[in-house]
Amino acid sequence: MTNYIIDGHDISRLFDEKYPTIKFSENLKDHIPSYGSIVYTIWNNKEEFIYVGIGGVGQSPNTPLEKRNPRSRIKQHQDGRRSGDQFNVYVHDFFIIPEIVNSGKYEPVKGDLDKLTQKYIHENLSYRFCCFQTEDSIQIVRKIETKIKNGHFGMKPFLNGEDTD
Repeated sequence: MTNYIIDGHDISRLFDEKYPTIKFSENLKDHIPSYGSIVYTIWNNKEEFIYVGIGGVGQSPNTPLEKRNPRSRIKQHQDGRRSGDQFNVYVHDFFIIPEIVNSGKYEPVKGDLDKLTQKYIHENLSYRFCCFQTEDSIQIVRKIETKIKNGHFGMKPFLNGEDTD
């Protein structure tokens, strides 16, 4: 399926493999515009869909378009810090903790879990995004994200798909 349309918006870039994913280790400024709102999908090295998110929604629905920073959320993910970033918490819980448990050894070191989370993200995950640079971009990305979480295209992200049963 190559026609990924939601509410009249072509979001093929999020799912179609003809659009390459971007590694989290890459400089986001080389890929993401400096303003607007984005919806993004995150994929593991096996091209499995694991997360959908949004960025550039500002502090309120009235944030001016030029003040919406679509890079900030991806930057948070790149940093690997769990505090304040639900995606990084999910990565930690579903991928880092099992690795630690399976290894049978762990010595607590301040900041080490965040570094492990960041390393995992940089080495194993990548993303695709669609950017919207219109006054209503916040509403657009929120609606698209919700529909994707609910399985609009017959698939839900592993980490944050919504149970609608």
